[in-house]
Order: sequence, then C-alpha cells, then structure tokens
Amino acid sequence: MTNQRLLLLLGFLFYLHSSDSASAADAVPDDRDIPYFTGTVYPTPQQAQYRDEFVPLERVGLLLGKDVAPEDARVTVLVERLKRHGAQPQMVASADDRSETLILVGETGAHEALLGKLAVPDKREGYLLHCARSGTQNVVFLKGRDFHGLLWAITSFNQLVTTQDERPVARSASLQDYPEFPGIRGFTPFKDDDQASAAWFGANVLRANVVIYRQLRKPADWRLPLRDETQFNDWMARIQKIGAQLTPLKIAWYDSILPFSGVRVEDQVRSKSDEDFQLVVKAGMALAEAGGNLCLLYDDYRFFLHPDDVRDFGSARQADVYFLNKVYAAVSAKFPNFRMLFCPPFYWGAGGPDDTSTYGESRDAYLAAIGQLPKAIDIYWSGPRVKSTQVSAEQLAWFAGLVQRKPVFWQNACGTYHGSPYYAYPGEPMKAWRDWYDDAFLRGIAFYAYNGEDPYINMTLSDALWNRRAYDPAASGEMAAKKLAGPENYPRLVEAFKTLEAMDDYGWFEPTALAARNVERVRQQTNELAALYSKAPPALKSRWLMLGTFVGYRQKYLQALLKNPNLKEATEVDARVQELALKETNTDAKAAVVLTPNQFTAGREARFYSWREVPRRHVIWINGARSKAPSLQTTFQLGYPLKGDSELLIAGLDDNAPAACRVRIQMNGNTIFEGANPFAPDRWSTKSFSVKGAMLRDGVPNVLRIDNLEDSDSMTGAPWFMLSYAVLRPAK
Repeated sequence: MTNQRLLLLLGFLFYLHSSDSASAADAVPDDRDIPYFTGTVYPTPQQAQYRDEFVPLERVGLLLGKDVAPEDARVTVLVERLKRHGAQPQMVASADDRSETLILVGETGAHEALLGKLAVPDKREGYLLHCARSGTQNVVFLKGRDFHGLLWAITSFNQLVTTQDERPVARSASLQDYPEFPGIRGFTPFKDDDQASAAWFGANVLRANVVIYRQLRKPADWRLPLRDETQFNDWMARIQKIGAQLTPLKIAWYDSILPFSGVRVEDQVRSKSDEDFQLVVKAGMALAEAGGNLCLLYDDYRFFLHPDDVRDFGSARQADVYFLNKVYAAVSAKFPNFRMLFCPPFYWGAGGPDDTSTYGESRDAYLAAIGQLPKAIDIYWSGPRVKSTQVSAEQLAWFAGLVQRKPVFWQNACGTYHGSPYYAYPGEPMKAWRDWYDDAFLRGIAFYAYNGEDPYINMTLSDALWNRRAYDPAASGEMAAKKLAGPENYPRLVEAFKTLEAMDDYGWFEPTALAARNVERVRQQTNELAALYSKAPPALKSRWLMLGTFVGYRQKYLQALLKNPNLKEATEVDARVQELALKETNTDAKAAVVLTPNQFTAGREARFYSWREVPRRHVIWINGARSKAPSLQTTFQLGYPLKGDSELLIAGLDDNAPAACRVRIQMNGNTIFEGANPFAPDRWSTKSFSVKGAMLRDGVPNVLRIDNLEDSDSMTGAPWFMLSYAVLRPAK
C-alpha cells in the first residue's frame, strides 16, 4: 500500500467516525428487543412446523436437565428474554410442578412420550424445539445434540416469544434443526461498547461460532495502547466484558493487533525486538485470561520491512515465522487452549505462476513457510483476489496445500454497491451468498468472516451458511430486515433506505463533480432524509439497522460539499483528463472528440481510483451484465469534418481476474469490438479501435456504448472494466 493510499484511508476513517453534533446517530438506550417477533425463526430451520397457537408464559417453570446447571450461561439467555417480555420464570425441581407452562431445558427425561418420533438431529449443533400439552399443562422441549445445539434451541425459542394483550406468550412450533455447515459462522465487529453489545448480537442473533474484534488495530501508533497503562486498562475492561458474554457460551473470540503503520519505518514491527515481543505477548496474555485469543493482522501493511528485520532475517517469511512462533509459545505455555489468527501479506491468490513482484518476495515461499506454524494458528485467505466473488474448491485447495491447514476465509465484498462495496441496505437480496461458493468450498474452510460489522449483511450470511439449500436471497433479506426493525416497521424501513439509495450516485467519501453540479438537490435530499429519520420510530434508530449511521454520513457529506461548493478538483477534473488524453494519444484538440468519465452514465458516479502501482486517475467502470452498472454510455457531437473512417482510442484497465473481462464496444449501435478486452490489469493502457465512416453521424448526436458481457450481478470485484478516457479522431 502506498503512503498516499494509506493517508487517504486514514482520512476516510476519521471522516466516518469523527463526532459531529449535527449528524444523526444510532442511539437507542435499550436495543436488545431484537430479533423482533415475526412468528418464525431465523436463520431458516431445516424442518419447522409453526402452529396458530400460543403458549402462555406468565407462570413458567424451568426444569433443567442433568447437563445444565442453574448458573449455565445458556439459561441466562433464556431467562433474560422471558423477563424482557414480562414473564417471571422459576426454577423447579421436578416435572410434577404445576406451572402453567413447563420448559424442559436439556436432557430432563420428563414427558418423553410427548415427543413421539421427534428427536434431536444427530448433527453437530443440532437441536430440537417442540411445544406440546400434557393435560392442561403446556410443555416446551429445548434439547441439543451438543452444547451449542442447546444454545440455538434456546435462541430459536426466544424468537417465538412475544406479547399479546400485555401478556407474555410464545408461538407454538416444532423444529428439528442444525446448520448445514457447522462451526464456520464468523462475525467481525470492529469494536464493542461498555455492554459488550456486539458480543451479545453475535451470540443471540447471528449464532456466531467465532467473533473477531479489531479494537487494537491502530496503524497510526500500534504500540501506544499497549504501552500506555490507562489505554491498556480501558481495553482490558472491554475485553473482560466481551469474555463474560462469549466465553461461558463457548464462542471463540479474538481481538486484533496490526503492528505496522506502513508510513514510518520506526512503526514497523521488529521481529527480534524484546520490546515489541513483550507488548504483543502482554495483549495475548490479557486476552487468554479473559478466555479470548489473539489475531495479528499483517496484510497490506507488512511491507516495507523494518531495517532490523532486513538485517536479522533477510526476508519477511523468516521474520514472521520467528515472531509468530515465539508469541504463540509464550502465551500457550500458560494457556494451553490459546489460539492465534494471522493475516499474511499474501492473503489472496489462486495458484499459477509465483508472485514475486508485488512485494519483492516469493508468495509461494512465504505461504509454504507459514504452513509450518503450529496448527493452533489459523491463517486468513480472501480468495483468488483481494475482493473475490466466485471462489472454487480448486483455488481453495491450492492455498490450503501451501499453508497446510483449512484457511479462514476473509470476504472483502458482499456483491452490493451503494457508493461503497461494503454497504448493503436492509431488505435488499444478498445474492452473493447463494452464487459465489459451492458446498465443497464451504466444507474446506476453518470458518467464514465477512470484513465488516454490518448486522444486516452478517444476518443474511448466517442464514445462507446455516441452511444453504433453502436460502432465498429476497425472502432472507426481507426476514432479516423484519427481525431487525419489527414487521410493522418494515414498510417505513424500505422507504427510508429507498430515500438513501437515491443518493448513491454521489458516492460517500469525497464530494464528486455530480454533487457539485447539484448542490441544492443534494441539500434537499439530505434534509428530506434527516426529516424522515427524525420522525422514525425508535426501532428504526437502533444501532443494528445503521440507518442513523448512514444518515449521519450523508449529513457530513453535505457539510463537506457546502464548505467547498465549487469543488475545484472535481469540477475541473474534465479539463485535466482532456489534457492527459491529448498528450498520451498525441492528438490535436481541434480535430478530435475527448470523452471524460463525467460524460458517461453507468449506474454509478465517476470517481478517483488508484491501486498499488496503478496511478491515480478519474475513472468510471462497469460490472457484470446482470449488475446495476453493466454498461457505459455517452452522447456527443462530432468535433471534426466527417471524411472517411475514424479511430477510437480508449485508455482503460482490466480487472485482475485470470481471464480478461469480455466487453462489447458499439458506435451508434454498430459493434466495433466484442470479446476479451485487450487492456492491461496492472497499468493504464491505450488501445485503438477502427470506426467506419458510415457508423458516424455528422450534425446529430452520436452514441458510444460499452457493455460488460460477463454473466455476473456483483457490484464488487471482478468482472469489471474501467475507463479513463476515450478519444475519437480521424483515422490516420
């Protein structure tokens, strides 16, 4: 990552997370009413029968099985939900208790005849939930094949609890359920609050197997929160609350350190430094004491190496293997169950020729070296690309073979695009989870972690991983949104996010030329959105919907726009693009047409782009044929006398997929090119296309159109084609 890109990233993060009293916020004092009652359970069960009957819960007896103690954290999950709806559950000693409703938690041996042929599925994390009657008494069975199976039986029952006529009740149902891919549901919240709400959400809503925080990911000065005792103690207090939530529920969890800045040499980790070693071990010990584990993120920040590492080891792979082994040995000596999670600098790739150019070291040699690490150190992989879409079992086998373990899959995209590849609006179909993977791939990973804490995205992902065969993107999205907002609020939720979606074309981070040309429109839309939010019911202001966060972002965007309404860089960018185009193509401006990204429509805004060694340019790009941005189109008047044929010069960039993205280029409906685009994936390149004179029109508008022909609906990652400019001039 270049210094320029890092500084831009840090600026974006400050922009997004800085406080502003004028901005909306997701602030509801008590937001643990979710998942709201919909009458069904989510994630979608394997087998479920719901009845139009309700079990009264005013007088509830809890009979615990021999495998469940009164202080069991799973019992706490059940009791908290019951009390939230006004029930007063009491522990009872035997099945003879005459409570109005008797809930049997675990293997009690009571009332087994009421189950008939129903049984707990013999599957990992499997559970049984069954509501029955014994004479005048209601009986609820909650059973699990294992520890987590019983936990999911409880959280499923909790979703059926509601209030009718101010009385607590539960919808009667019978569920035999289990996850199709057990143990792989990860959740990545960036940080947590004083109530460990993200931990609560992971356990109670997502059914997460693993939770990975990033509370110590501070690339500006990674050592500071570990050196400063006040900051360290504040962090310790947070992780202890997280541990109190997750450890008793046997949900694995991590917090992360990124021991680099990528800017100052003194901020890079020194692998033989006792100071750096002791700081990382200090964090690891604190995490292990709270029942947690340590994640080390090297990824985009590892290179360049500190001079000490160059001197002591000569290569990153030798330095990193040494440091990881040493840290793991120190912490695991005291805490034998301690685990680590590691993101290497080569966290993407899919076989083929060895990559020795990205960082100046052999990718394959690095991955093979970390493959010798203890198996208690898991390793991240994002697939064949940084933002992968389709990932095959064959690509997985290549990476797993080198690192000698199942990788943790780190997904950097979700297939939607709302001015950013990391956002999705509650209610929209999340097709990626259905289309991007096959069963063999999901069985071949240690667990799956989406790179983002968005509750809605993670809920739909959990649904897809739980019951892949039944996963329907539209139905799943609607149900997840209703679980987060309440069914009665769903229409208003859709209205709010449709209003937000209307502003997608402006982008999120840097005010664009489109926004600069429509300042009053942006102001009007932002004010309408803020007014809608101010009148929204409390459920729509919950942190779990992120509506207030998005509204706040839009308010900050407007403020940035109004501070510089002329937006010199954005509004004058066309002139700079034209100058670049004329220079690179050696073209006379008086005898040519130069088309800039701002002149094209594409279902998204033009914006600045740079990546690794690809220099920053103002661009516009298109995704697959079924996406929201499948084509580029512009109209223009011919700027020179039409005499014979013309030449179309396009400066563009291909994606980094193994095969070039297929495109079709048309002039006034006439195809001048169709096939795999000829542009380079790692640098800007300019290609020439012949345009017959008969294809052009003099004195009336002409239409240039470029279509992406790849069969994909993803708005993030390959397949894409990017345009820097187009020049039309007489053929030489």
